[in-house]
Amino acid sequence: MFLCNSLPAQDKVIRELRQTLSGKRDSIDYVNVLNQLGMRYHLSNADSCFLFAVKARDIATRLNYRKGGADALNNLSIFYALKANMKQAIEYDYKALLLYRQLGDSANVCQVLMNSSVYHDIEGRKQEATVLLQQAMNIGQHLRDDSIYGLVLINYALHFDDDTLRKDSVSWALNKAKEILKKYPGGRNHYYIEAFEADEWMRRGEAGKAVKRINELADQSLREGLVFVAIDMLEHINNYHKNSNVVDVISYKEKIFELAKQAGYTDLMLPVTISLYRYYAARKNTAKTAVYGNKLYELISRKQEIKNNTYLNHLDYFLKEQILAEWQLSNKVQEEKIAKANMVKMHRLLLIGFLSVMLLLLGGFTFSRYRSYRNLRQQELMLAGMNRVISEKNKQLQTNDDFKNKLISIIANDFREPLNNIIRVAAMFRNNANQEALQEVIEQVDVSSRNTLVVFDNILRWIKSQLSGFVYSPMACNLLQLFEEVVQSLELALMHRQITVGLNISEDLLLAGECEMLQFVNRSLLHCAVSFSPANHTIGIVAIKEADRVKVTLTSIAPELTGEVAARLFDIYREKEEPEGEDISLTLVICKDFIDKMGGHIWAEKKGGLLLLVYTLPSFN
Repeated sequence: MFLCNSLPAQDKVIRELRQTLSGKRDSIDYVNVLNQLGMRYHLSNADSCFLFAVKARDIATRLNYRKGGADALNNLSIFYALKANMKQAIEYDYKALLLYRQLGDSANVCQVLMNSSVYHDIEGRKQEATVLLQQAMNIGQHLRDDSIYGLVLINYALHFDDDTLRKDSVSWALNKAKEILKKYPGGRNHYYIEAFEADEWMRRGEAGKAVKRINELADQSLREGLVFVAIDMLEHINNYHKNSNVVDVISYKEKIFELAKQAGYTDLMLPVTISLYRYYAARKNTAKTAVYGNKLYELISRKQEIKNNTYLNHLDYFLKEQILAEWQLSNKVQEEKIAKANMVKMHRLLLIGFLSVMLLLLGGFTFSRYRSYRNLRQQELMLAGMNRVISEKNKQLQTNDDFKNKLISIIANDFREPLNNIIRVAAMFRNNANQEALQEVIEQVDVSSRNTLVVFDNILRWIKSQLSGFVYSPMACNLLQLFEEVVQSLELALMHRQITVGLNISEDLLLAGECEMLQFVNRSLLHCAVSFSPANHTIGIVAIKEADRVKVTLTSIAPELTGEVAARLFDIYREKEEPEGEDISLTLVICKDFIDKMGGHIWAEKKGGLLLLVYTLPSFN
């Protein structure tokens, strides 16, 4: 009986852990959930236990997470025990024991010692098993979480159940285990307590009552997904048959075999397989004799292979550990002697270092004279370089002048609409237009005026970044918080278009940038995505950390936008190519300029019917 403390509703708990696993982002929590799944699965599927244990061990090793590594090794030891490879189980068990001792985890030290006693008992090493079990008993009675102690007591009763000299101590252990486990309802431990009671009925001659109770326990454990427990319960009926032949045991053995095959415990079922093979061979049932014969050949071959491997003695490790401690003390004495020798050596090195510094100073003086000569030639080259720089800056000034001329033309185009609307309102007042038409034009004036104010605000922000006194100083910007503010500010526009925004951004993800500039870029890109999108759909915003940078992607549907137009959204100047009434070219130009100033990159691309607005900036994490 291996450790698994409190396992109610096996299948339900496994489903909940799998759902939790998909939502884990922190690697240490991820390892912990993997180990919990491995421990759960050892009661129903040995191979799944192995897969989760190996994955947890690999990640824990990469993270140097010793607790996670110890739990993974513990699960691996249980897996190999279920596969009847006790040598490998003992090896992994001992490695887990060393890690738990280093961590000072008394509870897990206790359960590993208990498991190790089971492995040695199966191997026929009764003396070592008794020593290890007694060590687990000594530690368990001092644990605050005495549920583990209750499990150790059950294993104590199982270990000494056939010892007539220990009847009183076995009875005491069972009563104490019942008392402890009342505080921890659920789990598989109550099955073993009730199975002991059924065994007692059998000893008193109440065979029918005992068999019925064992069948009830087996059926109940199967309903809870505890296959390993169901097999243990059915083994009691097999033992009843050995002692009194009160029941036809073949059907139970076949059920044990099928359950073990389903859960991957076939290696533990060698005696059952031998018995079934002999039974059907004696009755000349060729089909079933072939089935069990083939499985028997496979099991014996694997067992022989395990026997040929080197055996690992658990107690030898304890002795070697004590010898290692003595060597460590001897090493400390040697280290003190070496430290004194190193002190003398250090004084000599200081003297050599002083002489070396003097030589370096002399060499530095000679080098400085030579460098003065070289500087004369470098100044000539510098003058030529400055002339080239001035020429390039003149070209840049010309380019900027062209850009500003184009900017003025865009501004004039954007301001024409609100001015025309104001003239229309004045004309309607003069002509005494009806109230409804006047109200409609006033609403148009309101919308166009607001858009004009947004354009003014964008231009002012951009001009501020262009002034000579502006100094860019990156700071930590919480990306999730900035996008939440943007979504809140555009709430009315989103509700009007019936568009939802999905944020997939870590709470602790920080960007290195200027928060005001970054907030402008986020708001502008979201507004752009909304303007290109049809109503009734979701815009996704995802942030991924890649090395020392963060990639932010806004994904929306843009059926009317072509791939060529999307590739040129952030060009310095282009004709109007957006949907009617949504001229955002000036805003996107300013976005590109802000991202460039913050040391990032921004682009747009079309994938199928999706428009991707992407930028990257340095990470602050």
